[in-house]
Amino acid sequence: MEYCERLRALNRLLQHFNYTIGTSDKSLLMNENAVDNMCKEAPDDVQLALRRTSQMSRAMLITQGRKVIHEDLSNGSERFPVRVVNDVDTTRMIDFVYTTRIVDRNGVLAARRNTVVTFCCCSGVCTTGCECNSGIYDEYGFARESSLEWPFVECSAACTCSLQCGNRVAQKGATYPIEVFRTCDGRGWAVRALRNICKGAFIGEYTGELLCDAETARPERTDTYFFETRVGERLFTVDARLYGNFTRFINHSCRPNATVGMVVWEAQLEQLNHICIFATENIPKGKEITISYGQSWWDAKLPQFSCRCGHANCEYSEDRRKTELQRLAAEMAAELQARSASTVSSSSSDDSDEKRSV
Repeated sequence: MEYCERLRALNRLLQHFNYTIGTSDKSLLMNENAVDNMCKEAPDDVQLALRRTSQMSRAMLITQGRKVIHEDLSNGSERFPVRVVNDVDTTRMIDFVYTTRIVDRNGVLAARRNTVVTFCCCSGVCTTGCECNSGIYDEYGFARESSLEWPFVECSAACTCSLQCGNRVAQKGATYPIEVFRTCDGRGWAVRALRNICKGAFIGEYTGELLCDAETARPERTDTYFFETRVGERLFTVDARLYGNFTRFINHSCRPNATVGMVVWEAQLEQLNHICIFATENIPKGKEITISYGQSWWDAKLPQFSCRCGHANCEYSEDRRKTELQRLAAEMAAELQARSASTVSSSSSDDSDEKRSV
């Protein structure tokens, strides 16, 4: 069975390569049914097919001249393999556990009451008159730009509509092939599209470990991968440092081509706001996917480093950083001067009182 699983994984990888970059030799590509039949009817042939498929995959990687660190970072958990490429330096990726779902080690989500808030009784797919379907998605499953400004609801497990309902998009997971790559301008790892992504398309959910305020304050925690969310009215943080998926590598840009929208699709009264990323413009194949980290994030980080998005109207450039440091230095100097003046005034007052008492 181990050989069968390895053969399936390699064959999916080759299918992915053929789809995204093309190959001249498709003779070894098999569909899933062919692999299943081989495993059932001719198990002795599996090892031979595995060797031939492995040779083909290595040859394709060499032909492409790419330095592939991981053939599939998701280990088969995503619809398409998440390839990791580093053509820039020898930096290796920091280990983390790949997950397509929120990790709730403290049982916050499991402890919620199973009280259904919103559900529909539609058969088949929902229509515009449905209680759940508020027209967030168009007929092609793309989110309307105005709908991303506040949390919105998808159909849940309590709904009677089918899984093909047009109001079930983000909950199905990522549907576009992407690649994680090393940037050559010092921005670390990044994510790019391996297929054209249409405006409004769902790209992926930001996953990680669900933390309360007390946990985020622990000294071993860093805010590098923090993202705020809610469970009902309670504030939580999703930390993608130890657990996460490809979205943890999406960089900031002052002119982003994607944005974050909060989506709920659970039947419980206290619904988790899933942190979902949608395209805000058509993203061509090979283009880096970027979002805005927001003003508050940069207010905290700008004294430490500047933005390297390269946009002509970059809001957090090195010049802006220098200006910010000068402002902070001036504020600190003014505060020290005020404290010094207050100390002198207090000392003079004490001397005066002492003379009067004499």
